[in-house]
Amino acid sequence: MIKENLQKKKFKINDKIFKVFILFVIVFVIVFFRFFYISVLRGSLLREMGLNQWMESGKILQAKRGTIFDRNGKILAISIERYKLILNKNQVKDADIWIDKYSELLNIDEGILREAFSKNNSQIVLKNDIDREEKEKIEKFLDSTLYFELYYKRVYPYGNLASYLLGIMGVDRGLEGLEYQFDDILKGKDGMVGFMVDALRNEIPGTEFIIKNPENGKDLYLTIDINIQGMIEEELENCYKEYHPRKVMGIVEDVKTGEIISIATIPDFNPNDFDDFSKFSYPDPTYGYNYEPGSSFKPLIASAALEEKVVNEDDEFECKGYIVRDNKTFKCIASHGKQTLKDLLRNSCNVGFIQVGERLNKRLYYYLKLFGVGEKIGLDFPYEGSGDILEPDDWSATTLTTMSFGVGITVTPLQQTSFYQTIANKGNRLKPQIVKKIVDGDKVIEESKPVLIKKVISEETADTILSYLDYVVSDKGVKSATISGYSIGGKTGTAGVIKDGKYVEGESVLWFIGVLSCNNPQYIVTIVVDGVRSSNVFASGIAAPVFRKVTEKIINYYGIKEDEEVK
Repeated sequence: MIKENLQKKKFKINDKIFKVFILFVIVFVIVFFRFFYISVLRGSLLREMGLNQWMESGKILQAKRGTIFDRNGKILAISIERYKLILNKNQVKDADIWIDKYSELLNIDEGILREAFSKNNSQIVLKNDIDREEKEKIEKFLDSTLYFELYYKRVYPYGNLASYLLGIMGVDRGLEGLEYQFDDILKGKDGMVGFMVDALRNEIPGTEFIIKNPENGKDLYLTIDINIQGMIEEELENCYKEYHPRKVMGIVEDVKTGEIISIATIPDFNPNDFDDFSKFSYPDPTYGYNYEPGSSFKPLIASAALEEKVVNEDDEFECKGYIVRDNKTFKCIASHGKQTLKDLLRNSCNVGFIQVGERLNKRLYYYLKLFGVGEKIGLDFPYEGSGDILEPDDWSATTLTTMSFGVGITVTPLQQTSFYQTIANKGNRLKPQIVKKIVDGDKVIEESKPVLIKKVISEETADTILSYLDYVVSDKGVKSATISGYSIGGKTGTAGVIKDGKYVEGESVLWFIGVLSCNNPQYIVTIVVDGVRSSNVFASGIAAPVFRKVTEKIINYYGIKEDEEVK
């Protein structure tokens, strides 16, 4: 009996021990899995939450904007390192003592520093535009109350040169020109900086760390040659000072590639000076303004007539000094008598070209569209003009008449340059190019090549028109455009200035578009003088001499040899 009782007691004790053991195991398992959940499964999140109590993110680490180069690698626009010196007021114990100390060290007036302390912001910019040399001097006495912040300043080393083309930067984006057009490519992607904070959420100096590195912008290499650009702008400036027009424009295009070697407008601005820029308005008139081309359009009319075979080279056209159409009299500069197409172009005979246009009739519209009249040039410039041409169904009784001598139709200077490029390139219309390549670090990610848009006229027609243009500028033609030893071809044009749909009395637009050279076409040079304030002016007296001076400089710069046939 006693033995049985002892066994029962022992069993009860063992049972209790077992239950305690089971309970201990259960608690251990719960604690273990809780620890595993917290430290492993949720550990990274909780650590991040804990750190976030002492961290802040949101400081932008600015990406460096891409550089713009000319075709030879000369820098046209670049972002250079600059620093802001920033006061952290939360680290200043005594403002008066701090001001006494740093006013002299930083060369900042005490009044400016006291004003900084009166502001509610805890972080105050004391100095901008600090270069690396000045930064190193300040760092010698820097403490926790001051720190630097890197930023990039956009600089244009050549000042006014090509300013309309390049445009200008705002605070963080391109505002005009190529800076605006290629902003997404140039700007890159900003990074992010974090920093530790104290219990009051104030930044602890020297605790910055990078969350995300910036991706710098890509570089642009243009087709522009800044040396040629400078030569053109110099001559345009001289013309502007002498004749006081509204604007003077110049373009140089490579015949074989469509590359724009120079594109300039005077007056211009200095993109390093925002106040100077604000006095000017976009678009750049070389591609954004529509002008009547006047007689400079006649080579296109002649091309269409020969290509369509409505005119033979031997056909003659009578000019009595005037012609009547729809009860309206259209005058010519002289009574030229009978002339072939070649003579019509040389004499710039409106009466003769009216007759040529009538032979083409609505087919003229077809050929002008082939050249690209009424279409944007394809460079995707902001505010790019397309020119205006009426569809045949909208023609009045005299639309064809005036269109035949370049009136009642508008083009941009860049379009006109492209039209002549087509003629000089054996009838092959190329897409104009302004960007030669796009580079990301050491890698070329995009490179331009000549792009054939279409064959507009036959090689035979193109060569014939080119010989006519040579004839126009021969010794008895536009003497002011001739260059000894070179077969220069070209055409003048004079048109009215249009404003708000009406002609401005007493003002003219003067054109000269030339080919260097007709025996070996390499470059098209276009000069446009907009708004000469005199009724007694001619393109041969103003625009053509500018063309000659510019072209002579191009010849010397590239070392272009004289034409053997001309010699």
